[in-house]
Amino acid sequence: MPKVTFDQLIPIYRNTAFAPGADNGRISVADSSMLATLKFIDSDESAFEDSAIRIDGDTQNLQVGDSIDADISTPRLGLGLLAKDMDGVIAAPGHRIAAPARFYVISERFAYNDATIPASVARYRTALRLVKSLSEAAAFVDPHQAEATFLGPGRLRVPILYKTADLVGITEAVVDELEDFVFEKIHKDQKAAILASNVIELCRHQPENERFRFLLTHLRELVSKTQDGYKLFASEFSYEKIKTKTEEAINDYTNKIHKTFHDIQNQVMGVPVATVIVATQFKAATACGVEFWANLAISIGATLFVLLLSVAVYNQLLTLNTIEDDLGRQKEKLGRDYASIAAQFLPLYGKLGTRICAHRWLLRAIMIACWAGVILTWYIFNRLTTVQVWSCL
Repeated sequence: MPKVTFDQLIPIYRNTAFAPGADNGRISVADSSMLATLKFIDSDESAFEDSAIRIDGDTQNLQVGDSIDADISTPRLGLGLLAKDMDGVIAAPGHRIAAPARFYVISERFAYNDATIPASVARYRTALRLVKSLSEAAAFVDPHQAEATFLGPGRLRVPILYKTADLVGITEAVVDELEDFVFEKIHKDQKAAILASNVIELCRHQPENERFRFLLTHLRELVSKTQDGYKLFASEFSYEKIKTKTEEAINDYTNKIHKTFHDIQNQVMGVPVATVIVATQFKAATACGVEFWANLAISIGATLFVLLLSVAVYNQLLTLNTIEDDLGRQKEKLGRDYASIAAQFLPLYGKLGTRICAHRWLLRAIMIACWAGVILTWYIFNRLTTVQVWSCL
């Protein structure tokens, strides 16, 4: 069976002239959809119970433009909330922490999904944002009792108790500052601990049921103390430790990059020696004699030397790739964990990246030169050895 929805009831609430201080009023039928809803409520027991609207009169002949008396109470809890004013909305403890999913405020002629937001509703929503920010610093929040518990230098219970009159002085800009502070990722746990300690310090001497109202009136002081506390923490913790840690990492990476060339330095230094040998030891070979075998040994030896050197260089190139990947992860971690000061250290990592690139091209150039030498060696061998190689084997 079809059921009445809260969105169907909103036009009825809007077009009802409520008697002062009472639940009864006179409904003006604005359109056919509203007329159909009223007739449905009047004829269907389930819709009547859900909507809590008792129509005083005959709806059979009711038409668009007519008026009819009715007793209108708050509907079924799961359907939505009808409140005379904003104090009626926040009367339920849970609604002082999170807004009801669907509600209508008679005094403001405001429904939960209206685009134009009255000042009282805007202040209520700002208060909910404040509660959410404070909840980030609380050890436990009871949504049913509307109570937050803070741990720090002691333990403090803060019942979330307030009325609309208490929200008149709430400033959205200050709540924005607190939100930005609490929900920023860097040092999130430390910031929550600083905020909790300041809440305890500020409210410990206040009567329990007045603590949240006291926070509302001293919100600027709370935010300022919290920001100052974090600045003190950051100045003692961040810069020098990060500077030392970064410099150590830079030195370590520099040594690793340098080692990629140092490990094969002896082999590379042997290249000029091999070149001299090749250039001076080749002899003209017209028969399968000593000259032929000497030329062949020199050519094969030079080729094996370059082949082994290629394996070593390839291994060092893989090492450079690993260092470069690790360097990228360190840069990302620095930018993520210490975003506020990362820009001062990232250029150092950039220089290491340039050095890696230079070493990579140097190793490639060495290999190109070596294999060019191998090609030249076999070219010389072929020019000086006129005898067929296979005939000597």
